[in-house]
Amino acid sequence: MSPRTISESEFTQREQELIEIARSLVEKECLTTLTIDKLVSASPYSKGTIYKHFISKEDLLMAICNTCIQEVQELFVRALKFKGNSRERIQSVMVSYILWAKLHPSELFAVLSAHSPSVAACSSDDRNETHHECESNLMGIMNVEIGKAIDAGDLVLPEDMAFEQVTFAMWSASWGAMALIMSKGHSEKLRPMVLERESLTNARLVLDGFNWKPLSKDWDYSETIKRITQEIFQPEIEQLEKNGTPFIFI
Repeated sequence: MSPRTISESEFTQREQELIEIARSLVEKECLTTLTIDKLVSASPYSKGTIYKHFISKEDLLMAICNTCIQEVQELFVRALKFKGNSRERIQSVMVSYILWAKLHPSELFAVLSAHSPSVAACSSDDRNETHHECESNLMGIMNVEIGKAIDAGDLVLPEDMAFEQVTFAMWSASWGAMALIMSKGHSEKLRPMVLERESLTNARLVLDGFNWKPLSKDWDYSETIKRITQEIFQPEIEQLEKNGTPFIFI
C-alpha cells in the first residue's frame, strides 16, 4: 500500500507541531543538545518524515528562529497600539522585546545562533529566505515608526543617517543587554545587572543620543512603562509572575 499523501495545510500543520516540540526541547534542556534524533524521540514521527521538513539540525534551528521572530513581530504590532507619543510607542516595543526574552530565555539564544554563517549555510534556501523576510518585516515596522516620529517633529534624523541605522542602534543595544545578562552565569561583574533596568537604560541612552523627544529628563518614562505593562501586556506580566520571573520595575 502506498503512503497517504497529505495536503499542503496538513504538511504545514505537522511542521509547526515539530517546531513546537523542538522549542520545548530547547527550553527543557539546552540549545546545544538539540538534534534531529532527539526530535524523533520526542515526536510521534519517523526520522524520514522529519527530514521531509528539515534537511538538517541547522535547518531546524533556523525554523525555530523564524517562528520566534514572527512572535516578536506580533508583540511589536501589539506594542504600537499604546496610546502615547512616538517615543512612548518605541518604549512599548522595547518592553515587548524584553517580555518575550524573559518568557523564552533559551530561545533567545536560538535566535542568536541562527545568525551564524554555518547555520545559514546548512539551512534550506526557503528557510533562509523566510528568515530574511522576517527580519526585514521587523525592521520595516520600526522604520515606519521612525518616519512617524520625524513627521511629528519628535526626531530629526541627521542628513548622513538612514532609518535603518537608528533601528539597528536600538536593536543592538537591547539585544546586547539581554544576551549578556541572560548568559552571565557566575560573572561577578554582571551579577548586579538587572535585565529590565539595563535594557531600558540602553534604550534611554540611545534615544536621548538621537535627541528623540521628549527626552528622558523631560518625561517620566517609568510611569509610561507601568502603563504599557498594564494596558498592553497584562497577560505576559501575569505569566512571568506565574513562572517566578516577574517583570521588575526599576
